[in-house]
Amino acid sequence: MLRPFARVAVGLATLACTLVAHAQTYTPLREIPGGALVQRMQSAMTGLGGGGVVEKLRWNLATGELWFEKDGWKTLDLATGAVKAAAGEPPEAATASRAAREGRERRPPRGRQFTSEPSPDGAWTAQSENGNLFLVPKTGDRVQVTTDGTDDLKYGQASWVYGEELDQTTAMWWSPDSKRLAFYRFDESKVKDFYILGGWTETNTRVISEAYPKPGQPNPTATLMIHDLASGKTVEVDALLESSGAKPGIEYYLYNVRWTPDGSELLFSRTPRRQDVLEVRAADPATGTSRLVVSETQKTWQDNRPAMRFLQDGTRFLWETEKSGFKHFELRSLDGSLIATVTQGAWPAESIVFVDEDREQLWFSAWSAPVAVRQQLHVAHFNGSGAARITSEDFHHSDFQISPDGAFVVATAETTTTPRHSVVYSVGGDESAQSAVLATLASGDVKGFKIHELTPSELFTCKAADGTTDLYGKLHFPPAFDASKKYPLVVETYGGPTVRLVTDRFEAGDATSALGFILMTVDNRGTPGRGKEFESAAYLRLGVVDADDQAAAVQHLVATRPYIDGARVGITGHSYGGFMSAICAIRRGDVFAAAVAGAPPTDWRQYDTIYTERYMRTPEENPEGYDAGSCVKQAAQLKGKLLLLHGMMDDNVHPNNTFELANALQAINRPFSMMLFPNADHGIRGPSVESVKWSFFVESLAPMAPDWPKRPAAPAKDGASKSGASKKTSRSAESEGGQ
Repeated sequence: MLRPFARVAVGLATLACTLVAHAQTYTPLREIPGGALVQRMQSAMTGLGGGGVVEKLRWNLATGELWFEKDGWKTLDLATGAVKAAAGEPPEAATASRAAREGRERRPPRGRQFTSEPSPDGAWTAQSENGNLFLVPKTGDRVQVTTDGTDDLKYGQASWVYGEELDQTTAMWWSPDSKRLAFYRFDESKVKDFYILGGWTETNTRVISEAYPKPGQPNPTATLMIHDLASGKTVEVDALLESSGAKPGIEYYLYNVRWTPDGSELLFSRTPRRQDVLEVRAADPATGTSRLVVSETQKTWQDNRPAMRFLQDGTRFLWETEKSGFKHFELRSLDGSLIATVTQGAWPAESIVFVDEDREQLWFSAWSAPVAVRQQLHVAHFNGSGAARITSEDFHHSDFQISPDGAFVVATAETTTTPRHSVVYSVGGDESAQSAVLATLASGDVKGFKIHELTPSELFTCKAADGTTDLYGKLHFPPAFDASKKYPLVVETYGGPTVRLVTDRFEAGDATSALGFILMTVDNRGTPGRGKEFESAAYLRLGVVDADDQAAAVQHLVATRPYIDGARVGITGHSYGGFMSAICAIRRGDVFAAAVAGAPPTDWRQYDTIYTERYMRTPEENPEGYDAGSCVKQAAQLKGKLLLLHGMMDDNVHPNNTFELANALQAINRPFSMMLFPNADHGIRGPSVESVKWSFFVESLAPMAPDWPKRPAAPAKDGASKSGASKKTSRSAESEGGQ
């Protein structure tokens, strides 16, 4: 999966590769004009808007009070909303909030699966070694379950592409009673290996290979096996056979494997290579015969891992569906029946917050406000009745904490310009009895904006390239912003499926704007959280619809904001964001004058099957779409300046993506810049990354470093000399930067 990366912070050696008419050099960030101000702006923003979140809460419904800690313990009278200081600690009878609190998942390295799995009773450990599966008892000799494992045929392991794209971190699954073990058999014999070199900074290099299927090429074949410890018998699940409903000639992915709560059946998901149909099936562990539990179909692609939350009876479950065009929840049974539609509306639900089985209620978050990037809390009965939005649509809400009786909710409310504040809602009951704010427990402080001459970030809306669809974006302004001046604009993007960047949450700003840029982020069509039609708009056309939306957002700002210089617009991103940066510079040179593309997939024929074919199908099925979104095929259109960044150890988006584009540009003598990082993988980290990127933009877009702060320095205190203060400022400036 292509994922965005945050600003980088750990050092690595770099290798400059010069491919322009003059040598591509860079300046350390702190030495760039305005670079010393970046860290000063970071310091100025530290704590800005903070202090509004209350984390320690205790409900005492017997006395009708909510205890909370804010500058000491206080109590809120749930009947009147009155707040007063409390004497001492909350009483022992006080209870915690009712809300889902998920622990952090243990995960193997990226794209991999755990090679050992202990049984629930602790008596055994399943181990995958050299392609074969072994059972190791707590005492005694280990048992070899398989004997024919090889480098290409692996038991108890999966393929890299399953780990990366289907989030398959496990390949062995114990039944709850520890009597059976399900496991993968993976055949990669038909998958071509991809080779990269390691040890670029050592005396000798080494070859690193990975079975990496590319679009239209053979995939690994997954089979599910179940081993019975008592009998020593192993059966194969019929997931790939026609008897299970599999269609002849159709390839299937098998993943998301787990046991039913009582261990009577093995659950797994099955989707064809096109990934437009999802089936959850249940297999009999004694025979391997499977049956259908639930199926979902989409015209474009179906979400591969919808939520499936079992209730305490172990047979009913809450199921996430997009059949209406918006994500919602149903109540279903393991027997395959639909019991009830729990939630509905022309907006997408986000996630389950709390399941109250005593009252048969589902509490869930959703993007249901008129401003579609503000999250709200809802509640509905399992049968769909009594549906109500609890929170106010005027704010984005998160961190929900529900009282034990469901009558009150504490939430963090905010907008881009309104700092986080903790509010208590009194639950109204249904849509006809709207919930209301009972009290505000704490509010964030924004006095720092005026003190430090900072301009708050701004949420804006504009039309997509189709002229009708609303897009949401954010702007970050440099310190001492002056609307009478002209500023270059840098777009920071991701833009791909599965990742949204823009929500109406408070932001103090972006310190990099201190270099003299206005920074913009916008979620184009093709990103999630706005419904299936919005998310599917770029289907089969990655790099066209999404890139045109980025350009449309810039054109809107240039037309409506006189302080943005339309001739000085840059764009940058990493991974899919790197692709967006490169394709925007190539296809939309009328808008973008400069681009920095980090680890970009430059032609979708070069990425893996599962991700790429989900959104583009195969090159044989969609040659026009692949060509339209290919930076390589359209390299001759590049007019502006382009900087390519890539890690030489990138096993996700391979370095040949950048090399192929470099070769195409060299072949037509089109100048560009490139920097390679010999020891970096997909996540390039190091202060040099930020330095080379922003040096490139400063040179290409020529911003004027802000004169900030404008106010005179405060007089020295405690007898400190002016010269001493000056030296301290100078030393501080020298240590700034190097993000």
